[in-house]
Amino acid sequence: TGIGPETFAFISSDSNFTGSSISAEQLAFYSEHGYCITGSDCIDRPEVLESNFHAYHATGDQKHLDHAASAINSFNKFLKTSTGFVGINGINDPNMSKIDDTLSFWFAEVLKYLYLTFNGPNHTSLD
Repeated sequence: TGIGPETFAFISSDSNFTGSSISAEQLAFYSEHGYCITGSDCIDRPEVLESNFHAYHATGDQKHLDHAASAINSFNKFLKTSTGFVGINGINDPNMSKIDDTLSFWFAEVLKYLYLTFNGPNHTSLD
């Protein structure tokens, strides 16, 4: 789906893992992607897009605009309903059921950081 998980974890260089033991499927995913998904639901938290906004504002690097555009495409494809946008119960399965809820930070933060990212540093002062 291109949508990040609610929770994820890393395996440290000494092979230590915080939390319960990981499954063979999680370990295979880790080998390919560099992290383990520990909670595959997504309730559309804003932190990744907030970090992306600040990275773009600081660097002007096009990849951050590309990341924001990719997020919008994934939201439209997998989270859009007839009345708004909702979470999803499993980010690795595009047919997974949706969460029948839109939390306030979707409007207060997710959309704000997307707007600010595309508005650009020349139009938005962080001072």
